Amino acid sequence: MDLVNQDMKVREELKEAYLQNRVIANQQGEQQQNYSTEARQYLIAEPSGDEADLTNPDNVNLISQKNDSKWPIGFLPQMLILFNRSFTMTGKNQFTVINFVEALALAVVSGLCWLRMPFTEDTIPDRSSFIFFIMTFWPFQTLMGGILSFPSERAVIEKERASGSFRLSAYFIAKSLAEAPIKLVLPTLFLIIAYWMARINNSFAIFLGIVIFQLLSILVAESLGLLLGVTIRNRMHAMIAATVVVLSLLLVGGFFIKSLPHWLGVWVEWLSFFKYAYCACLRLQFMGKQIYHCVDGSYVTLCRNHPTGTFTGADALGYFDAGLGVGWDFLILFGMFVIFRLCAYLSLRFVKDSSGRT
Repeated sequence: MDLVNQDMKVREELKEAYLQNRVIANQQGEQQQNYSTEARQYLIAEPSGDEADLTNPDNVNLISQKNDSKWPIGFLPQMLILFNRSFTMTGKNQFTVINFVEALALAVVSGLCWLRMPFTEDTIPDRSSFIFFIMTFWPFQTLMGGILSFPSERAVIEKERASGSFRLSAYFIAKSLAEAPIKLVLPTLFLIIAYWMARINNSFAIFLGIVIFQLLSILVAESLGLLLGVTIRNRMHAMIAATVVVLSLLLVGGFFIKSLPHWLGVWVEWLSFFKYAYCACLRLQFMGKQIYHCVDGSYVTLCRNHPTGTFTGADALGYFDAGLGVGWDFLILFGMFVIFRLCAYLSLRFVKDSSGRT
């Protein structure tokens, strides 16, 4: 049965052989002799309309006609059923006591580390480090979880698809729609606590903007994890590849190395989705009418001649490389999300497993 369910070619050959060699009772009760003598011992007559079929009491035609639909139900019902199943399974795995404890503990610890930062010049590096932390920790964790998302269900899904239960596109869309909101709950809870404990910016609108970029970066990371998970069948190899990819994106994003070699820095840094999320949130946190107090002019040029003066967030941005702009950062991140998801679907559909019997 595993061979029949997993290999569509074997399944179709068996169906065709059955249809060609089945014994059909005619109206006179005589059997058509259109099968070989050797095969006769393995075949039994199909029940006619006058006979009772114990396996099919309602006399439903189990042999699909050429004009019948390939799928038992439509695309939307398939997607709704699969959505409900994925939502239930993912919710049970994600909303556990240990996961909530982890998120709350990390939120409190992070909030205590950056607790109630004053709006002064010397806290500018600390504010940027807070943004860097929230834009790397949760995406990295979600990416690793995304790698294991499809492989854990692959055997079951391949059998269900081989039996013609649903479309792969319905399964992929349903799973994406079901898992994404669930995986965003804990990071949102974390940010609500840590953000206001650290006092990044008093504007609620800016807080919502940072939440949006954090969640979008998490979706991009999850999509990249799905792509690696469905393309690289070996889980250990996929985890190693993810580690190499993530660390490479962090390095080329300019977080640790400010002066990359020219031939490398002119293009590769724009491949890092960490950079876009970080730069967008960096711009957001220094927006608004918040007034900062000078200290010694180490980070803001304006304060060098006025150590007791004040400055705005726009002046603080001069210390950083803030990227292209919030709007462009959002569009690029959204584009990465769509491209990674689409590539993950294509890989799931066309990359075959070469292990085992065929």
